[in-house]
Amino acid sequence: MLYALTRRGAIELVVSDSGGDPARVAAAERARVETDRWLERESILPSLTGVEHQLFEASSGTWPTEAIADAMWRKESLGVLLWALEHLAELPVYGQEFEQQALDEGITRYGSVSSFREEGRLRPPEQIDAAWIEADAWFGVTDGRTGDDATVASISAERFRALSWLRDRDAAPA
Repeated sequence: MLYALTRRGAIELVVSDSGGDPARVAAAERARVETDRWLERESILPSLTGVEHQLFEASSGTWPTEAIADAMWRKESLGVLLWALEHLAELPVYGQEFEQQALDEGITRYGSVSSFREEGRLRPPEQIDAAWIEADAWFGVTDGRTGDDATVASISAERFRALSWLRDRDAAPA
């Protein structure tokens, strides 16, 4: 679901940046239909929150800017989870975002959800703990920063969130 959210957010950003170009909206609508089919096929729809249902059901090009921004930052959480499952070799340095293309490759290279699940191997706890300690330090230093530091603050907050999920798998996501 997180991948579907970040992918749709990236598409919504392209449509928004194009000023609603009809060709971009049409391409986005095709991608939206494909995503809807995937959510249905993988039985993910029942787990969506009310807000997520609204976003996924919305026509292409209609997401509010805040939803697009949130989806774009969630790709940092997705990247951390892909790294933790060894679908990505490393985490980008702080201040550098995960590239959408790398996330797409980390997910789609297996060809199916079942193959993706089979190939994932959770990294050893000491690697996750070391990454969490680094994320915690960056989050503590950058929390509430604005201007040029806002990007690093957002990256560290999302990475800290995802690594915290991994360390306490029984906790509900924030």
